[in-house]
Amino acid sequence: MNNHPLDQLDTHVPDKDSTNTAQPIRKGGIFHGFFSVSKSKAKVKAKSPTQSLKSEVHSQQSIQSSVASQITGDQNKPLPMAPTMGEILPDIFPKNVAKPAIKTALPGPERIERTDQLLYCNMLLLQDSVATSSSMTDEENATDDSINTSQEPTLNKAEQEWLKKIEKDPVKQDHIQWLVTRMVEAFIKDSNKDSIKIAEIVALAPVLRKEPYRKLLSTIITEFDESRILDINLLHGLVHLIQSASPKFLVSDDLIKILSMLRTRLQGTHQQSSEHSYHVALAVSRVLDVMADHKVQDLDRVLEHEPLSVVLSGLKNSSDPYLMYQACYAFQALQYVPDDETALQSVLRHSAGVVDSLVKVTSVLNLDLGSVLEGLEKLHGVVTSAIATAVTVYEGVGSLVESGQGVFESLKEGLGSGQRKSWYPAIRAAHAFVQAGQVKDLKQLIFDAPCRCDALFQWGICQLLGEIAVDSVWSIAARQQAIDLVGHLYRNDQDWGRDESFKTWMMSIVDNLGSTSDQAVSKHAIALLQELNLDNTPKTQHPYPLRSRLPIPDSFPILTKAQKIPYMEYELYKLQLQRLKEEQQQTVYISPMAKPSLRATDDELFPLMENVQDFLASDRQVMLILGDSGAGKSTFNRRLERQLWTGYKRGGPIPLFINLSDIDEPKHGMVRKQLQFHNFNEDQIQELKLHRQLVLICDGYDESQQQINLHKANFLNQPGQWNTKMVITCRTQYLGPVYRDRFQPQPFDRYNTNVRQDLFQEAVIAPFSNKQIKGYVDQYVQNNSAQPLSGQSDVWPSEEYMDKLMAIPNLMDLVRNPFLLTLALDVLPTLVGSQQDVSSLRVTRVSLYDEFVEQWLNTNKLRLHSNTLRKDERDVLEELMDDGFIARAIDFQKRLADSIFKRQDGHPVVQYIHLRDVKTWKAEFFSMEPQIRLLRECCPFERAGNQFRFVHRSVLEYFLSCVVYRPGSQEDEFGPQCDSSPSPIQTFDIDGPLFTLDLLKEPSVIQFLCDRVQQHPDFKHRLRTVIEQSKTNTSAATAAANAISILVKAGVSFNGVDFRGIRTRGADLTGGQFDSAQLQDADLTGVNLSKAWIRQADFSGACMDRTQLGELPYLEESEKVYSCAFSPDGKFLAAGLDNGNISIYDTATWTRIHVFQGHKNRVTSLAYSSTGLQLISGSWDKTARLWNCKTGSTDFTLEGHTDGAEAVAFSPTCQQVASAGFKSVRLWDTRTGAAVFIITDDIDAVTSIIYSPDGNTIACTSRQGTIQLFDTLTGLPVLVSYDDDCLMCLTYSSDGRRIATGSYEGRLQLWEATATTLEPGRTWEAHTKDIASVAFSPDNRWIASSSKDRTVKLWDSRSGSLISSFVSHTDIVNCIRFSPPDGSYIASASDDKTLRLWKVSSLGSGFDSHDTPDPQFCVAYSPDGRHLISGGLTGPTRQLNADSGDIEFVFPAHLRNTRCIAFSPDGLQLAIGGAKEEVTLWSVESCATAYVLSGHEYGVYSVAFSPCGRWLASGDFDSAVRLWHTRSGTAGRVLYGHEGNIQSVTFSPDGHWITSACSEGKIRLWETSTGVLKADKLIESGQHKENVVAYRPGCPQVTSCHGDGAIRLWDDDQQLQDFRYILKQDQHIYKFAFSSYGQWVATAHNTCVRLWRLPSPDQDQQALPLQDQDCVSVIEGFTGAVRDVVWRPNKLEFATASHEGSIRAWRVEESSESGRVSVHLLWASGPAVLAVSGALLQDAAGLSPINRKLLEQRGATVSSAV
Repeated sequence: MNNHPLDQLDTHVPDKDSTNTAQPIRKGGIFHGFFSVSKSKAKVKAKSPTQSLKSEVHSQQSIQSSVASQITGDQNKPLPMAPTMGEILPDIFPKNVAKPAIKTALPGPERIERTDQLLYCNMLLLQDSVATSSSMTDEENATDDSINTSQEPTLNKAEQEWLKKIEKDPVKQDHIQWLVTRMVEAFIKDSNKDSIKIAEIVALAPVLRKEPYRKLLSTIITEFDESRILDINLLHGLVHLIQSASPKFLVSDDLIKILSMLRTRLQGTHQQSSEHSYHVALAVSRVLDVMADHKVQDLDRVLEHEPLSVVLSGLKNSSDPYLMYQACYAFQALQYVPDDETALQSVLRHSAGVVDSLVKVTSVLNLDLGSVLEGLEKLHGVVTSAIATAVTVYEGVGSLVESGQGVFESLKEGLGSGQRKSWYPAIRAAHAFVQAGQVKDLKQLIFDAPCRCDALFQWGICQLLGEIAVDSVWSIAARQQAIDLVGHLYRNDQDWGRDESFKTWMMSIVDNLGSTSDQAVSKHAIALLQELNLDNTPKTQHPYPLRSRLPIPDSFPILTKAQKIPYMEYELYKLQLQRLKEEQQQTVYISPMAKPSLRATDDELFPLMENVQDFLASDRQVMLILGDSGAGKSTFNRRLERQLWTGYKRGGPIPLFINLSDIDEPKHGMVRKQLQFHNFNEDQIQELKLHRQLVLICDGYDESQQQINLHKANFLNQPGQWNTKMVITCRTQYLGPVYRDRFQPQPFDRYNTNVRQDLFQEAVIAPFSNKQIKGYVDQYVQNNSAQPLSGQSDVWPSEEYMDKLMAIPNLMDLVRNPFLLTLALDVLPTLVGSQQDVSSLRVTRVSLYDEFVEQWLNTNKLRLHSNTLRKDERDVLEELMDDGFIARAIDFQKRLADSIFKRQDGHPVVQYIHLRDVKTWKAEFFSMEPQIRLLRECCPFERAGNQFRFVHRSVLEYFLSCVVYRPGSQEDEFGPQCDSSPSPIQTFDIDGPLFTLDLLKEPSVIQFLCDRVQQHPDFKHRLRTVIEQSKTNTSAATAAANAISILVKAGVSFNGVDFRGIRTRGADLTGGQFDSAQLQDADLTGVNLSKAWIRQADFSGACMDRTQLGELPYLEESEKVYSCAFSPDGKFLAAGLDNGNISIYDTATWTRIHVFQGHKNRVTSLAYSSTGLQLISGSWDKTARLWNCKTGSTDFTLEGHTDGAEAVAFSPTCQQVASAGFKSVRLWDTRTGAAVFIITDDIDAVTSIIYSPDGNTIACTSRQGTIQLFDTLTGLPVLVSYDDDCLMCLTYSSDGRRIATGSYEGRLQLWEATATTLEPGRTWEAHTKDIASVAFSPDNRWIASSSKDRTVKLWDSRSGSLISSFVSHTDIVNCIRFSPPDGSYIASASDDKTLRLWKVSSLGSGFDSHDTPDPQFCVAYSPDGRHLISGGLTGPTRQLNADSGDIEFVFPAHLRNTRCIAFSPDGLQLAIGGAKEEVTLWSVESCATAYVLSGHEYGVYSVAFSPCGRWLASGDFDSAVRLWHTRSGTAGRVLYGHEGNIQSVTFSPDGHWITSACSEGKIRLWETSTGVLKADKLIESGQHKENVVAYRPGCPQVTSCHGDGAIRLWDDDQQLQDFRYILKQDQHIYKFAFSSYGQWVATAHNTCVRLWRLPSPDQDQQALPLQDQDCVSVIEGFTGAVRDVVWRPNKLEFATASHEGSIRAWRVEESSESGRVSVHLLWASGPAVLAVSGALLQDAAGLSPINRKLLEQRGATVSSAV
């Protein structure tokens, strides 16, 4: 056959004249088949392996010097051997040199003027940082192999001195690095990107940081892609840029995109311009080199690999050998870029075994010459071996000598194979040697490479040597030696370019070098040509430039432009120095601790500074820090700013402290205004905005009187806006219960309501611990420079301060924040004086401020006396002294505070510019008149320029409270007027803050006034008078609202008060006590009555428009409610009942509109479809049902469960539902009702089931403690996770990233979820019994849980902190759900046959964290009736004042968990028993433990003193009654015989007998003196009942109650033979108690107390037993079981202890006229709850239908107003 070699382009397609025989190998075409293009749809006639192998063997017999013969050993002659390096060329590249680097003159003090100079400086800085890092490496890692040692450039003396100098000037150093980034930005903005600018900017690529590099790369890619004609400058700039990329700066997508662009360009240019094609092909080669080096793995074969192969093969008709070489090189490089095929796919497609991937030679072999040669030899052998056995015809690797053809023909014939060749990695290794300066190794590689005879290897080496010679970065000697090496290869190497045409092209390179502008190089090249006698010989000119990089131009337009940009880092350096100087270290500072939210407990504390640092390192954007007034928020902020400035690194985040109260309207341009304050110009501000991150430390959100979200209003972290981290502080009291919306980042798209919770963080500064207080006191005393804030000079020793802080009642609790502690330390020496016993001192917050102000003014009065004053100033001072200096100064500050609130709405900063403000109100306080100046200078003010403020905002609020009332002041609002007989309203200043301001907006002022109320009865009386005055004077309405709010906040009760006709619009009566109050015709518009006790109050005729009750009415059913679900639009609520019905409610009116009927048993679970068109229900009748929500009919009944369907769920797609039984999970098709999957493997005791939000997974929990995830498409398990507890319920967050589970033990657990993993997160004890249901709010902010402990609780989903508890249910709460779409309501379903609705937005329905219920279990009055002791299951045991309920004493922590309390008859001892196996005998006189009575095996349930007080009886859980000697604490007899827990024990009135009752219902009577059992009796009343025994005063017979609603009186006091009923009614009785004279008995029940009148012994006993109708009063309003009731000695008062956490005292009153008995609340302690039973609202106006229904449900009488 006479086919041209190019006819063999595609070796997969047989020759048209051939049959199915193998084509013989062509001896001459050494590059034949180089461009083998695989066509995806080509039909190839395959040869059998046998035929192929035979043909191959036959062909090899006629081949001389073929590759196959080399491998098999049948070669006719060996390959030529190159001379060794030791034998030749000792003067060419004699040694390896340093890496080539651009060097120029180093800059002096003047600025950098040249881009190469800037590059040089940055390279030195980079090299220095690398050297510094390397010096940290262990010396053991060093090597002695000089060959392997990288020839790093060594620093000369000038470089070293420059580096030392620049290290001392960090600003200058940063400026050098900053200039590079600015040049990139200037280039990007430049619309005319010419060749000079491109060359200038890409020269900086090696020193660019990642962000500017990525921006520059993106710009050049975009510019190149959008250019209509090929821009050679951009092309070379792009290649230079990617070749200079630092590690990890490039990603695969970049290179693939660039390669695709180049392919398109190459395809469009190869038919037009050979020059353009050459440049594009060269660029393709360089890009492919980089891709091979970066191990790009995802180059698509069909989309990229094959099309590029086709384009490159299309260059076969070119007449340009240089273009042909680049095409060959690019094609070979393409073979080394791994595509997306596996090795097997590659072998099958090419029908040839080829190594699957190429290692990056220069990386793997570490530039070690021996390793490189060895690796190339192996690679060469592997490749040739693979070719020798391949089916595809292949022209083996040979030399030009063997080919017998010209180079050009060889190039053309090389377009076909597509196999990987060893010459390509050899060329890559050569380039790597050059880049590393290893020119000696390069020389040896040229002579020793196994592929050195390959024409393409020779071509590549000659071009590389030419690039060295032309590149000015090399030394002159190296460049000349490169020319010499070309000359040597030309004339002396027998294997190098025997073909004359190749030699001609070699000399064209030398000739090209002879024309270079560098004289030393050009002369050397010309000399070589002359030596070879070729100077006059016609040569083929090299048409393309010899260069490996773009040369740096001689002009520098981009640098010039960048130099004009102001250097930002210098301005920041000045700001840093200024701020560090201004914010000096606090002399006394204790780092605060914090907790994650307001409701978090003290067990969750963490260091605040560490938490803020974690925030700054996270992806969150806003951190809110809350704290009480004086908690140290501003101090912490300044400490944070100082720490950030101290650790500031150039280019890093910039701390910016913003005092929000100093900024005019911070909602607009807050950051800009603060930077302008620091003298930044607009250009600098814009640069910071676009290029830097700021840490905004925003201080005093409350002081700026803001109500909006500053993060959103200032467009922070939005595209093109400020990149910030915001730390913002606010006083806790300033915010309402729902405040996060003011701070957390909000979406700007109005259609996007998904608030990112993960961008927000919160911390609340915790009060100081005792240890922190001690540390603060120590610093205060030890720091000699610390001067008391008030100027007081007396400083005690640290121990004395601590002694007084501990000894003064409640003072330690008061001073748990830095400001109040400082005030206390300042004033304590004066406050205590010479008083020895400080236990009687009562120090409050307001009294600390009183003393502080007095000391401050006294100190400054003395200072003024000692100062040098002008005569007029001295005269004024004397006048002030005569008039009462302190009083005048206090008056001055009161008037200023009043003006600030009236004129500036409380904004604390007053700016006074004399010329502008001399005629305004400000001049009265800030002008330079002598009297004003003297008064101002003695007051606690701070001044910054023309801005004035009190030293602390709380001082401003203190003085405003003093305007209302200050004891001893003649000038407060209540001060007497000149008129000796004023009318009532004339006694008030109607312009004062009480009458003009809404003080509810100033909680700190309210708190000061509350302290005044508790200290000064006169003030309390005056406020009551204001309320009374509002009845007749409308102008007193605001004052009355403020007054009653203050009194309620101060704990003043209004039980039974006559407030008919008062006007208190907008008052906050939250938690107020108005039992039996008369409020007829009162104006209560907008009044907040949340959690108020308004039992039996009369609101007839009252105006109750917009009155808030904090709760919604419950929905009452006739059956227990087991499940509930909201429709996705929130318009409907479904409730599943015990009888199988499903009630549907309209949430607009909360009325029942449908009842779905069909189930035959309890509906356990409900779920709506995401469309709201269907509802699925699960039931104990073993079925699940799909309901049509419009018609109420059943679409499908899903049958198959062998037990009840415990849980159901709807998939988000609405195409699938799931149901879970005890032993199986079933997935159903909603369109057909057919079962899709039935999952039974490892399914056991499933309790709940839910779909993931994406619908791909379904999760279920079990009583075995497992969480199982299944794939909804296959039904196969994804994972199983185990918990240690029985899991009752679970829920997904709306984003699918978290799961919450509730356990049998009452534990909540969070899990981090992915499609295939579950990682356990936070866990906490949430309930006292098992959790029945758990739900995430739609925004994932909250978690709600319900439990068998009858409570609903709301939690912060991030911190696990309790937000609120809802305690109105009276039975198990089975299900909890948030209302969509915003979660504003919670619905809870309960066994108490109700659905209750809680308004989340107000969070007022439950109680706050400080009201967290500690269930109260027992109470006991002291014998004298002055004190009441209470004990609970978890909280502290406390002593309360019996008259007021004030806490008098809190018992030590070890006396928690109390179940029983008893006073000795003389009141000197107190017995306390509880969960521990002991009884504590407490000495009342010494207030300490007298004896610990140990011996019980279990907890103690009941204790009783004998009438003589010598004996104590205790009953425990081990069924024994034990006697103890109270005088010695020794054990007496142990009385055995009971079979159950001892629940009650008592002595007879004469002390001869002990009676005990146990949980089995048995009563036993023992003789005290002998311990002999005299009688016993068993009462069958059922299990789990309370058994109580007691003696009625004046009666020797014992009475007993056994939980069955009856009280029995036993006839015989010794035999217990018979009894008669005293009381017989239906309600379960927990405890009962007789009044002191036995006339009354009170019985404690589940949620109420009943009062009964007993006939006296001489009255008709036939009236007994008393029954329900005989109850004289029922006290309702309890939300938990009343566990104890006890009468106050000798009074008709009793106290109750409830499981809800309350202690309440009651008074029984009997009308002398009607004989009607009523019970009134005296006081209450514990969580406040809304109680309205017996309230009368006849003709109350403005009452909303919702409130009306709620009041009626709670037992109020409501009738419509006419």
